[in-house]
Amino acid sequence: MKKTRILIAAATVCIMLGLAACSSNTAQNSESVEGLDQLGEFQVIAREDGSGTRAAFAQLVDFENTTSDANQSDQTRTDAQIVNTSEQVIQAVEEDEAAIGYVSRGAIATQSHTKTLTVDGASVDEKNYPLSRSFYLAYCGELNELEDDFLSYIRSAGQEIVGKSYIQIAETTRFLSNQAEGSISIIGSTSVAPLMRELAEAYEQINTHADITITETDSTDGLSQAMSGQYDLGMSSRDLKDYEQELLDYQEIAQDQIVVIVNADNPLQNISVDALKQIYTGEMNVWEDLNP
Repeated sequence: MKKTRILIAAATVCIMLGLAACSSNTAQNSESVEGLDQLGEFQVIAREDGSGTRAAFAQLVDFENTTSDANQSDQTRTDAQIVNTSEQVIQAVEEDEAAIGYVSRGAIATQSHTKTLTVDGASVDEKNYPLSRSFYLAYCGELNELEDDFLSYIRSAGQEIVGKSYIQIAETTRFLSNQAEGSISIIGSTSVAPLMRELAEAYEQINTHADITITETDSTDGLSQAMSGQYDLGMSSRDLKDYEQELLDYQEIAQDQIVVIVNADNPLQNISVDALKQIYTGEMNVWEDLNP
């Protein structure tokens, strides 16, 4: 009986050690990727603080701010290159073989000299892709007839436009405009803005009495401007915070994937969420560390 207990204890230790070894390698590839050792240090590209894409990426990859420092929204490494638009992220990655960045799926152009990585083995076209988020339009108070008509269009016939580059949140259905007159001012997320321009242009062809203007800043500013009443609608590419939900009404208009991109000459094809966390928080510093 004593010998049996010793064998069981030894087996338990071996299993625990095996699990520990597996957990320590969760950031690594199962097979070595030739050429990663030639890339040197990561050149990490991140969006500006206030960007909905940055906030959603930090939330999904699990490196949101856990300290009391109100000036730090997440744990993005201090040596990251900070840029203000998706276009600047793409440009920075195109120009540097060692760069890694993240953008909205809709921002990627086919002629871009970048490559989209699968994340945890899933591509952006798969339902289990782990970096998915929602696009919202937020507003303060009651919608007027024109604003209500425009939002009704987005959630019905406008879903056909959504489906070209994003994921529809409803089936495409027939839309009949009330032909309300007036203007709508929209501000906020640079990720949502390209989609919003397409939707606004299509709606203005249906309702020629409408005039819609769109200003790009970031999600946080868009929500703040909607709260203050300076703009009619705020675009957000992140979930609203508790206080924002209390002060604003909002509607989901589309679903998007945050795409992880590297230079087209980078040999890497797949990356894990855990590796992204280590890269963006500074726990991992060189590309070769991704190899087993």
